[in-house]
Amino acid sequence: MSKIIRNDVLNWLLEDENPEVKYRTMIELLDMPKDKSEVKKAYNSLLNSGTVSLVMDKFKLNKKWEDVTALIALAEFGLTRSDISTDDYIERIIKSMDLKYMKCSKILLLRNLVSLGYYEHEWVKKQIFLTFSGIREDGTFRCLDKGKKTNDSKLPDMGCYRQTTTYLLLAAELKKIGVVLPQFEQLTNFYINNCVVFHPNNPEKLIIEEMAGTYYPFDHVKLGLQMIMYGLSVLGVANHPNCDKAWALLDSKKNSYGKYVLDKSHPYFDVGKVGEPNKWITLYVLLAEKYRTL
Repeated sequence: MSKIIRNDVLNWLLEDENPEVKYRTMIELLDMPKDKSEVKKAYNSLLNSGTVSLVMDKFKLNKKWEDVTALIALAEFGLTRSDISTDDYIERIIKSMDLKYMKCSKILLLRNLVSLGYYEHEWVKKQIFLTFSGIREDGTFRCLDKGKKTNDSKLPDMGCYRQTTTYLLLAAELKKIGVVLPQFEQLTNFYINNCVVFHPNNPEKLIIEEMAGTYYPFDHVKLGLQMIMYGLSVLGVANHPNCDKAWALLDSKKNSYGKYVLDKSHPYFDVGKVGEPNKWITLYVLLAEKYRTL
């Protein structure tokens, strides 16, 4: 990593009180081997935590949105199907799932399944190739909700910015496991051509204001700027000059102690308080900075 992380910030992320942040920091930010004793200790602490227990309880409710948020949470914690017993739940979700019913959450579902280690699942792989085949000429994707008459960007010549960003996160997870599709370049070019979050006809106007802030945890319609920059960094384009304004905007969310503040949240697991320095936002910014230098 070319950018040095402040020791006080790193120690903050590695505090025992948030085992999910600590473990993700160890395995992805610091690239620590999973068989290292201190990583094993953090891993066991996470698996035995009340946070993971509450997330796993969501599956027992057998409700669409509880399933969706549970999968996001487990993926965010850095866990995979090898760590937790999710296979039966995944098969249940796939077998009972009506993709029309899933609508906009479908792409985020695929992202989480890839992160959890299900890329080789026949259904997952098939759906990934089908979904990316729908890319538009400008690199965007239309809203999957057929009942909507307009897209969230309110630009007639642009697909849904929110939906497109879920594709960006899916692409990033695929890239992390060595899967690169031809549509990725077209997708990232859309963000480059629009300075990431700015209106193409008015470079000072944001496409969607709330997506230029630090929202977390994310869902299929609300994703923070830290997630967009993470995706672009993983995909290898975040050093483009057209990303500079977005980086500056994200940097404005940092306090004098090097910690990033949470703007908004509708939490489905405990992530901290709005308006205060946030470990998840800070971790994602540091991860984005790490990947942009690789």
